[in-house]
Amino acid sequence: MEKLRHAHVDWALFGNQGLFEGSSKLENLRILKKISAFPIDRVDVLSRRCPNLQQLHIEFDVHSADSFCLTLENLTQLQILRVFFQRPHIIVSGLQLPSNLNKLVLRGIHIESAIPFIAGLPSLEYLQLEEWNYAEGEPIFPQSEEWCLGDITVHNLKFLKLVRLGISKWDASEESFPLLETLVIKNCSKLEEIPLSFTDIPSLKQIKLIGSWKVSMEASAVRIKEEVEEIEGCDRIHLVKELAD
Repeated sequence: MEKLRHAHVDWALFGNQGLFEGSSKLENLRILKKISAFPIDRVDVLSRRCPNLQQLHIEFDVHSADSFCLTLENLTQLQILRVFFQRPHIIVSGLQLPSNLNKLVLRGIHIESAIPFIAGLPSLEYLQLEEWNYAEGEPIFPQSEEWCLGDITVHNLKFLKLVRLGISKWDASEESFPLLETLVIKNCSKLEEIPLSFTDIPSLKQIKLIGSWKVSMEASAVRIKEEVEEIEGCDRIHLVKELAD
């Protein structure tokens, strides 16, 4: 076990014995995927037993909490992190992640409470925010109707993907994502518009709509594309539409 480098356990439940227990470290372990029902209060076990993880895909058990604080900053080699929560729409009271984290996927989290912590990650280039599956077309626990970024800036983000979010309005400025290259919106069927300020993001190359979307949101994407072409005289933004993924 001490020589193990890659563990993909197919949503195995966390147990009191086995991979994470014992005194020895799994210092060679680089990739750990699909650990399910991990207690949020045992996250220190990961840092202690698997200090050199580069990729982590984990589902936390936070059924007993209305909010949580997640501390993974001691995993200093971590570059890719996928975090799911068994109880949807959990509010973040604290989120401490490694400064060199490059890719982050969050599912079942309250996005407005999480984004201030995410904005402080200097190396983050890929961010994916997801709700759990819809029930009869509605999120299980709807987000706030409006997502307002205010003066928050995610400085080095290049790829932003929103999946099944229940928001209807989105307020962001061109300074919110100054280096964004790709925006993907999948099955955000309530979202009315992409902020027109995205016209002023000089690095933006692609807007991709997947699944279902409002006519008004597609119209806003077309408007951004056309305004950029009118201002710059070139077809910089590629608009992609896919009915299924």
